[in-house]
Amino acid sequence: MKNLLLIILMSCLSSMTFAQTFSVKGTVQSQSKEAVSFATVSVHNFKDSTLVKADIANESGGFKLGGIPKGKFYIKVSAVGFAAFQSPDFEIVDADIDFQPFILSSGAQQLGEVKVVASKPLIEVQHDKIIFNVEGSINATGSNGLELLRKAPGVQIDKDENILVNGKSGVRIYIDGRPSPMSGRDLASTLKSLNSADIEAIEVITSPSAKYDAAGDLGIINIRLKKNRKIGTNGNVSLGGNFGISPKYNASLNLNHRDKKINIFGNYSYNQGAWHNQTLDNQILNNIKYDKTWNGIWRDTSSNAKVGADYFINSKNTIGFSANGRISNHNGGGESQTLIGKRFASVPDSVVLDSRTSNPETNKNLNFNLNYRYADTTGRELNIDADYGIFNSRGVSFQPNKYTFNTPGMESIERNYVTRTPIDIIIQSVKADYEHPFKKGKLGYGFKLSDVKSDNTFDFFNQIDGVEIRDTDRSNNFTYTERVYAGYVNYNKSLHKKWDIQAGLRMERTKSLGHLTSYKHNDLDKVDTTYINLFPSGTLTYKASKDHSLNFNYSRRINRPGYQDLNPFEYRIDELVYSKGNPFLRPEYANNFKLTHIYKGKLTTSLGYYRTRFPVVGLRIPYDKSRTYFIARNMDYSQGVNLNMSLSTDLTKWWNIYVSLNGYYNQWRGEFENGLTIDNHTTALNGNAQSTFKLKKNWSFEISGWYNSPYRRIDYNSGMGMMDAGIQKKFWKDNATLKLTFSDVLHTARGGYHSEYAGIATDLRFKFEGRMLRVNFNYRFGSNEIKAARDRRSGSEDEQNRVKGG
Repeated sequence: MKNLLLIILMSCLSSMTFAQTFSVKGTVQSQSKEAVSFATVSVHNFKDSTLVKADIANESGGFKLGGIPKGKFYIKVSAVGFAAFQSPDFEIVDADIDFQPFILSSGAQQLGEVKVVASKPLIEVQHDKIIFNVEGSINATGSNGLELLRKAPGVQIDKDENILVNGKSGVRIYIDGRPSPMSGRDLASTLKSLNSADIEAIEVITSPSAKYDAAGDLGIINIRLKKNRKIGTNGNVSLGGNFGISPKYNASLNLNHRDKKINIFGNYSYNQGAWHNQTLDNQILNNIKYDKTWNGIWRDTSSNAKVGADYFINSKNTIGFSANGRISNHNGGGESQTLIGKRFASVPDSVVLDSRTSNPETNKNLNFNLNYRYADTTGRELNIDADYGIFNSRGVSFQPNKYTFNTPGMESIERNYVTRTPIDIIIQSVKADYEHPFKKGKLGYGFKLSDVKSDNTFDFFNQIDGVEIRDTDRSNNFTYTERVYAGYVNYNKSLHKKWDIQAGLRMERTKSLGHLTSYKHNDLDKVDTTYINLFPSGTLTYKASKDHSLNFNYSRRINRPGYQDLNPFEYRIDELVYSKGNPFLRPEYANNFKLTHIYKGKLTTSLGYYRTRFPVVGLRIPYDKSRTYFIARNMDYSQGVNLNMSLSTDLTKWWNIYVSLNGYYNQWRGEFENGLTIDNHTTALNGNAQSTFKLKKNWSFEISGWYNSPYRRIDYNSGMGMMDAGIQKKFWKDNATLKLTFSDVLHTARGGYHSEYAGIATDLRFKFEGRMLRVNFNYRFGSNEIKAARDRRSGSEDEQNRVKGG
């Protein structure tokens, strides 16, 4: 295996030397013959004006651009304080070219007097993804990462803070190209620690090519953090506050230095606050009703930091290093009261259960990336990434419970518990991707090796008279190791002026081993699986005219179980609810089809179909006569159709609108032991809308909202939505921005669900703290000259996303 990979790598490197290229050089001067330092110099193809090569002149105004093939070109030069310059066209035949000095003029046309406004649209539609530009929304101000996802096209957040696309779970969440090392409620915690001031865009990639990991049966959502692309030394500072039931604060600082040879960058952000929520959970089990009222407070203090550097060896070769870390201290505790009594009794409830829960937890995540990139002007490109990630969590749950009886003479009973759940995970990966021209197209291939080691401990203690006594029947340790070997090939080609095709095939071999160590014997103490899968993908694009284009996408995907979901031991959520892993969970396999029509880049319509084998759902099953537990199970299949329409356009010079409507039909079917059969289907709709008004003197106003109609998976979920309004002012030569937003104007941040199966009937209603006044101040300083930054994805793209914290 190692020899094969070495041969592939060497062949990639050796093939780069075959194409003959040349260089152009010269100097940039002012009209007074003085050197113009750090001017931007770019070579363009004469035929279609496409960019061939670009660089920055040195301090003496000199430049040299290599790697240019034979052909006809022209050169553009720009510098602050000077008019833009364009050379006459020239042709490279068989030798380098040394130009006479380029003379830049100043005066009425000088660049320093031109005001350039470059604002990104709120939504960008590309053939394989939809991009939600966070900076294009005033009302995104002060939101955290989870709240922003609610605003993204086609994305929903359910009652348990799971992320859905088209009413279905299974999407993979990446943060800046590498997945968050958590899933479920712990992934939600991580997303809450991100602030909108740190987020540049959210990419919804529903049809990833073979180059991407096959994990995520609905594709990928990548939360892209801000990157500084400016020459020189510059930065950005942001301060914000959210004022609702309790105040919340955030701050961030970004610094960057870039010159011809090196780019050094770093950022830090801080978030602190408390979020309130309330849940009314009414349950009937064995003709006994349990009416629970929960008042929760989510307290969080988190710090995020990233440092790194890119060194530009020459015009073709770049090496880079980055390290990022996150420390989060949060507590999801609260108070609850449960009234317990007979279902149809007319007398008052016979038992009252009071609980005050505290769940302090500290999560630490540290990731290192070392990368190398080779790229020439003939289209050959090699990217190599090596990643090492560490995630550890230290969680404690205090669960004091007090039963009070209405029966005369019966004294109250206390049952107090403590659980400690340390988790340690190490993720290692290396990958290489190579692309080169082939038969008038582009051929890409590569490999990836990943290794994950997870160590999860669950210690359960009974607290008696203030002393913690370990319950050996309820304590365990679960270790899990997984190795994935992957290789792929992908090809892109224009078949005709109007037709483009992309086709790829990815192969992944997965070997996993889970081992349970417990005081109590468990027949399911070992999970050992090995499987090999093929994942084809393809895209066919037809450009009917300049206004109309059609895309057809297909991809086969896999969704592997979360590491902790395989642990067959019990976890106590509270006195009456447990959770249990399932070592027999199978991966989900999905086939996705999508047809998209784009009109003038403004109106997008898509029709999609999916079918998934062995979809994983969470079921609530009776534990005994009075308690229930959650367990993940595979169903037989699910399938669905979705229709999406989105429009982004300027109605006038001062009024822009964006509207997205997504309708879908989903079906779920599964048969389980004890005669339980689930055959559910749902038809539902969700939508997002935003109107932005540009006012005088750099003022702008925005109103936006989202709505999810009632829908059904296993449960019947009620509809919910929210509307925000905000205003923005730019000043200090557009370097400073002040945003003010009033969220949840109509006070509709609430929802609920109803379920009835396996002898359990549940009615649950919840509301969260949505109404807030959000204030944010942002200031940019330093150089404003732009140079394109490298856009990299790390190697550990799937593994971190499946980790569950404590």
